[in-house]
Amino acid sequence: MIRIMICEDEREAREGFRYLLGLDEEIRVVGAFASAEQLIDSIREVGTPDVVMMDIGLPEMSGIEATRIIHEKWPQINILILTIFEEEEKILSAIQAGASGYVLKNTRPGELTSQIKALYRGGSPISPQIARTLLGELRKEKSPADHVDYNLTPRELDVVKGIIAGYTYREIADRYNISGSTVKKHILHIYKKLNVSSRVEFMKKMYGPNGPLSAL
Repeated sequence: MIRIMICEDEREAREGFRYLLGLDEEIRVVGAFASAEQLIDSIREVGTPDVVMMDIGLPEMSGIEATRIIHEKWPQINILILTIFEEEEKILSAIQAGASGYVLKNTRPGELTSQIKALYRGGSPISPQIARTLLGELRKEKSPADHVDYNLTPRELDVVKGIIAGYTYREIADRYNISGSTVKKHILHIYKKLNVSSRVEFMKKMYGPNGPLSAL
């Protein structure tokens, strides 16, 4: 059972999400709050959920600031940003604050529950529109110099593409007919070669200036 808390200031939307997610037998909504302050107080009082579904445009404390606080205090919580915003600055700020996924509010209910499950299982769901915006931002400083491949093997590049697509370790393993433990080993080698320690650093280096995927 995936325990989830919702933070959404609009009552109709908040209750709508609570109802729709409650229809899925694998998800249990353990709290729905109108402000980030209420959400954080509840986590302190009743314990951590598996997933927090966070709006950005909240009263007083923003969803991005709340994401930063939750990620620092309870890093085991998966934070899914659910918003109407597609601006590059907000997307990057949310991811840098610790969000593991970023989807739009017009996402269909079935897709939303699938994305929550993917997030819980280790994926990083991102709406296609958001992915295009994010990659566009990461390409802005692209230079005409030769690409750097970081000595990644063809299989490591396959795993890289799977990570960026938001696949879980299991989905990457199934896609390339390898074991989950082998996927984890590839990711450790990739991070070591790129000299990164987080998903944000990884994305910036791979799609940044002269990165091996910046031409994709």
